[in-house]
Amino acid sequence: METSEKIEKQIQDKLKHTIITDRRFLDDEQLDRKEQFEVLKEIFDIDVRDREIRELSLHFAPIFNHGHPIHLSVLGKTGIGKTVSILYFLNTLQDLSRKDKIPFRYVHLDLSIPKPCFRALNDLACYLDAAKRYKRGVSLDELMSRIEEKLQSYEGYFLVFVDEVDHIRRDLDSFLKFLVKRLPQAVPLKLVLIFSSNNLNWQENIDPRITSFLKLSEVLFDPYNACDLKKILRLRMEKAMKTDMIQEGVIEKIAAVCSRNHGDARKAVELLYKSGQLAEKRLSPVSLDIVDQALDAVEKDKYVAMIKTAPRQLQAALLAILTKAQATLPITDCYESYSRFCTKTRMRVLTQRAFSDLISELDMYGFIRVRMVSNGRYGRRREITQNTSDELTQRLVQVILMEFDLE
Repeated sequence: METSEKIEKQIQDKLKHTIITDRRFLDDEQLDRKEQFEVLKEIFDIDVRDREIRELSLHFAPIFNHGHPIHLSVLGKTGIGKTVSILYFLNTLQDLSRKDKIPFRYVHLDLSIPKPCFRALNDLACYLDAAKRYKRGVSLDELMSRIEEKLQSYEGYFLVFVDEVDHIRRDLDSFLKFLVKRLPQAVPLKLVLIFSSNNLNWQENIDPRITSFLKLSEVLFDPYNACDLKKILRLRMEKAMKTDMIQEGVIEKIAAVCSRNHGDARKAVELLYKSGQLAEKRLSPVSLDIVDQALDAVEKDKYVAMIKTAPRQLQAALLAILTKAQATLPITDCYESYSRFCTKTRMRVLTQRAFSDLISELDMYGFIRVRMVSNGRYGRRREITQNTSDELTQRLVQVILMEFDLE
C-alpha cells in the first residue's frame, strides 16, 4: 500500500471513530459568556448549586424593596464555579431589576492575575470610562477622584464584583478603604460589593481598622459531590461527544474519582476530555480502562506543567535528586550534585540552608518525600526518597534539561 493510501485510510478510520464532536463544551475557555450562561442555566435547572443560588437570592432580595444589602464575601476552593455562578446570578438580577424599573448596574473586576492596588483601580476606572490605562504619571488619589466623579451621575444600585480579592499584591488596605469607606460617602448611589476568594482567611491580613467597618455576609460554595459531578458531566457529554461511544459506568467513575480527590468540576470535565482523546487514538469507545489511563496522563501532565513554570533553582534541585540512582538519598549527596550542575550551567550556587528550603518545597508539591532518620549518638539527618514513577521521572528529567538547553 502506498503512503498516500495509508494516510487516507488512517484519516478515514479516525473520522469513523470520532468521539468528541464539539471540543468547546469540554473547555469553558473556548465558550463565550453567553454560551457559558446557557450551559450554567441547564446545570442550575437540575438543582446543582441550588443552596448557593438561594442564599444569593435572599441576600439581594432587599433591592426590590428599595433596601440596601450589605457587602458579600463568597468563599470556596478553585474549580467549583464561584465566578461563573455569581456572574450568571448578577446577569439575571440585572434583567429582573430592569423589568421592575430599578436602576442596577454591575462591574466584574477580575483579579485572577495578581495586580497592585493602582492596576486594580485603573481597571475599574476603565470599565466606567473614567480613565484610560496608565503605566505611570497618575497618582492613586487622582485615579480615585476620577472614579468618584464618574459615579456622581449614577442612580440606584451599583455593584462591584471583586474576583480573587486576595490577589491585590500591594496596598490591599488602600484598595478596600477606598471601596468600603471613601467611595460610598462620595457618591449618591447605593454601592454593594461582592468579594470572592479561594482563601477562607483573606480578611485576616487586612488592617483591623478596615475590618471594624467592613460589614460582610458570607456564602460558602461547597466542592461538588459525586451526584453533582455526574449531572454536570452528563450534560457536557451530550453536548460535546457521541454518547453511544461512551461505555456504561464511565461518567459514574469519573464523578466518583473527582469528588473523592478534589470536587473540582473543571478537572472532572478535563478528565472526560482526556479520556475521549485517548479513545480516539486507540480507535475504541471510552471504557473504564481508558479512564484509568487518562487519569495517569492528567497526573503526569500536572507535574510536568508545574516544573516547567517553576524557578530555575527549584528545577536544578529536583534534577539533582532525580538523576541519582539510589532509592534513598542523604540531603548532603543531593546538594553536591546540585552544586556541580549549577557550576556546569553557570548558575549561582545557593547555600546548603537555602537548598534545604527548596527540598521542603519539592516535598510539599509531592515530587519527593523527606523523612528524618535517627543515627543514634551521631544525631539525626534528613533522607530523600523519590516519589515519582520511572516513566514520569524520565519525562521530568527531559523537561528540565530542555529548560536549560541541555541534552
